[in-house]
Amino acid sequence: MMQLLPILLLLALPQVLCSQQDSSDFRRLQIGLVGGEWRHFVDFTPTVDVLTLTGRSYGVAVRYFDKQLVGFQAELTHAGSGWRENYGDGVYERRIDYAELQLLTQFSVGRGVVQPMLQLGPYLSVPLTDTEVLPAGFDPDLEPDNTYRGRELPFRLNYGLRAGLGFNIEAGPLTLQADGRILQGFSNLLKPGESQVATSIRQGYGAHVALFYAIR
Repeated sequence: MMQLLPILLLLALPQVLCSQQDSSDFRRLQIGLVGGEWRHFVDFTPTVDVLTLTGRSYGVAVRYFDKQLVGFQAELTHAGSGWRENYGDGVYERRIDYAELQLLTQFSVGRGVVQPMLQLGPYLSVPLTDTEVLPAGFDPDLEPDNTYRGRELPFRLNYGLRAGLGFNIEAGPLTLQADGRILQGFSNLLKPGESQVATSIRQGYGAHVALFYAIR
């Protein structure tokens, strides 16, 4: 997943250079609604046989451009995340709901109705709820003393990076945005040394849509 981020940054570089040559004053403030569907998983060390977990996100956003090709977007969302893993003859599932703050720098191409764009920026997630589904036949006596299965996860903030590649459709004061996104966590979901895994890094990919209205 992380291998894709340098590629996205290289794709963004020509747009940054182009935006620096654009001196036109194009101030625009928009508010909107955002939502998406994700496939989440966790990269564990030692390796766990992980499956993706489908989660949805929805919330509100603010988008500001002071140059036509470069702008900023902030999103406050409720996001369903987590992972699934093969466990014996069954599947173990852990679902964590977050309140998330996402800050994005956005680079657009062109000035037409349809504008390809790339956006990249950090996120911060605050856990709200933690639920798990234990497979049939789960026996806690067969688990190590420091297992995360069958126990409530400790409260831990999660942070990392998201990148998206897609387009904006401009129609007067309205902007319809659609992009594919990837997520790469930087912090461990489980504190190292307090469970049977040394690292537990959140990852994911999904589709995202938004509708904005210009208020200025």
